Amino acid sequence: MIKNINGETYGKLILSGSNNLINSKNKIDALNVFPVPDGDTGTNMSSTVQAGVDYLKQNTSDNLSIVASAIAKNMLFGARGNSGVILSQIFKGFAIAFENKKEVDILGLLEGFRQATKKAYSSVLKPIEGTILTVIRETTENLEKIVTKETSLEEFFEHAVKFARKACDETPNKLKVLREVGVTDSGGEGLYAMIFGMNKFIHGEEVQISNEVDEVDKFISDSEVYDGEFGYCTEFILELNSETEFDKVNFEKSLQRKATSLVVVQDGELVKVHGHTLRPGDLLNFAQKYGEFAKIKSENMTKQANESRNKNVILNGSPEEMNECGIVSCNLGSGIIERMNEFGVDAIIESGQTQNPSAKDIIDAINVVNAKNVFILPNNSNIFLAAQQAAQTIKNKKVFIIPTKSQIQGISAMINFDKCAKAKDNEEILNSAIKLVTTGEVTKAIRNTKLNGVKIKEGHFIGISKSKIVSCEASYVEAAKKLIAVNVNKNTELITIYYGNEATKTDALELSEYIESNYNVEVEIVDGNQPTYHFLIGFE
Repeated sequence: MIKNINGETYGKLILSGSNNLINSKNKIDALNVFPVPDGDTGTNMSSTVQAGVDYLKQNTSDNLSIVASAIAKNMLFGARGNSGVILSQIFKGFAIAFENKKEVDILGLLEGFRQATKKAYSSVLKPIEGTILTVIRETTENLEKIVTKETSLEEFFEHAVKFARKACDETPNKLKVLREVGVTDSGGEGLYAMIFGMNKFIHGEEVQISNEVDEVDKFISDSEVYDGEFGYCTEFILELNSETEFDKVNFEKSLQRKATSLVVVQDGELVKVHGHTLRPGDLLNFAQKYGEFAKIKSENMTKQANESRNKNVILNGSPEEMNECGIVSCNLGSGIIERMNEFGVDAIIESGQTQNPSAKDIIDAINVVNAKNVFILPNNSNIFLAAQQAAQTIKNKKVFIIPTKSQIQGISAMINFDKCAKAKDNEEILNSAIKLVTTGEVTKAIRNTKLNGVKIKEGHFIGISKSKIVSCEASYVEAAKKLIAVNVNKNTELITIYYGNEATKTDALELSEYIESNYNVEVEIVDGNQPTYHFLIGFE
């Protein structure tokens, strides 16, 4: 019987919990409030914990403080979406509670839950109850009422599972939108899956990965951004000999003489470096003066230059002289990406509702933009927290996050962006610009339900505006017409129709004719080629 938790036991708890979450990701993805095919909470949370699992595969320490801290750091870099970021902060809370401790008893574990709750709530500007936050808080509060120093680990996790299940089941009572749709909170269910898997391990039934589950991204991506330079794309993680004596600024300055496209990210005693160099040996020999390598990867870009490769980040050129301001945008759909490039975006992270980027993806994009001030367009509310986490790690540039919630808002911001203007002026102009545009979306319903007073039938098409379903029709063109009627007002001057990969230009032209026949506004049609949404419609 296990009485105390050391690093080895904690790692096994995390592994079993993570495996159970990964096995459950498709079920959690399906717990989407809107009946549309864009649920991704399970996938985001799985990607987050996988980063911690990757560390455990090479860990040899049984020191709880060391293991908990490393897991939290890796989860932060792997965090995707709001749910993933909050989950990473929950485990950051455990790491705080376990700091400088080789092992903890039951009361130490309870303190871990307290700190996890505190850290989770502090990571969100406006905490909303009926979410993963409620589940961790209520689980902790109920544990505090019954756990004593005589409580066994088996009893502790049995209680934790029971309390987490109860908290999840009650999320619809705290959040109206969950109650209307008849689902529990997906983020809360992800946390429950973690705790359930931990309980399985404590009872001698460690959860294993199911063969049917897809692999998720690793801490270091297997694909790199090729930006036209020749030489070797070199990436490594360095474990510092002395964190206190390490001078990141001077380290970067020295590396700048040896490599281009340089990215240096420090998290405690770990330093991650990415750079392009003709002499990778010089880069590695210099870095080794500061510590030992945890991981090294060096690829010949000259050989790869003519090969077709998938890219998570697309660079739109890189100026030789540093600009006052640069901009990174999260977009999905080749037509929309092409439009952003035409407007002069510096880097695009191919991402969206079903493909949220990790904090690491955003960090890398920020660092490759050659500007003193870098603006981020998340273009999705589920990417905002990851962008915040990424921005907090950047020390050599000032990062501004413009709260764009849709690709339409992102395009409006991009049109008004000036690379030569002062950062403060850009911030004011972009924040004002996104308030002047309204976004409408049309997609297919994947289940029967009733939401916002609209009866929704599976297989029909719904119109969404301002996060509310406003129409449901048998065809996506008719759903779009109803959506347009709801959004057009006396101040509307321009309607832009972006048709997706499941709609046609003919469909868009039919919409255009409808608008011109009924409203005195200009109409623009763009082949957005975006997935999931048949139409994205901007009203200005």
